[in-house]
Amino acid sequence: MNLAISTHSLSDDTPQALERAAALGFKTIEINLQADEFGYGYRRKPNARFYRALKTQLDQLGLNVWSVTVPPLTQRQMFSKRARKDILLHAAGAAGILSAKVYTVEPAHIFVDEDSAESYFNEGLAPALIDGYDETWAQVVNRRMTFAINNMSYWLGMPLLNNAERMAKLTRDLGIGWSADLRRASSTNLDKWLELCGERLAVAHAYDLAEDDETALTPEEDEWANRVAPLANTRLKTLVLHGHPNQDDEEFVNSRRIIEGLVSAES
Repeated sequence: MNLAISTHSLSDDTPQALERAAALGFKTIEINLQADEFGYGYRRKPNARFYRALKTQLDQLGLNVWSVTVPPLTQRQMFSKRARKDILLHAAGAAGILSAKVYTVEPAHIFVDEDSAESYFNEGLAPALIDGYDETWAQVVNRRMTFAINNMSYWLGMPLLNNAERMAKLTRDLGIGWSADLRRASSTNLDKWLELCGERLAVAHAYDLAEDDETALTPEEDEWANRVAPLANTRLKTLVLHGHPNQDDEEFVNSRRIIEGLVSAES
């Protein structure tokens, strides 16, 4: 299993994050598409030139991209059908330029709204997905990427996908993968998650929380031994570490060594 680092953990400026990732000794990364860099505005087109330049930088630094995450939606974009379609499609294009293996979304990126999502899970209706989902799915598959969705614990204030049975149903019905927030999953029953969804596990994320329970820090808690061990029985190829840009380089290096030791112990 490879270890990667997410770019937003290192800097909001992705080119700077890549330089820092290489300096820290990482070879694999997750690129979090930043709204300002993505550049979606009134022209309805992303900054493709930026991502072509980023791909050149990746090659020069010897970095591989495992996963790419879609930019977070603003409130205005969330209620715009056109914007949501454009962002989902163009973000897949950016992921393709970057030669990513996994394309990760959140529930708000693909469901029409929270009520239709609840109806799908509770009433057996077909999933109501935004216009452009099918086209995006085809683009992702044609680029040999895996389409994956994260186990969010809420969307617009409503419980949604931090539930193993729901994730298993959705990924099976849509033929997509699971992007695992291991901390959220283990807050319920990680063994159950892996039993129901392990075959669709495309990427996993590891982080600790600061005292405010909101700020992500590099994973070092003893509990990670129990979270990493079950992953050895899955097909997972990459575990992505998260942290905060204000953390020292030494904290990232120390965390990587800890998790590497746990992964090695289980291999």
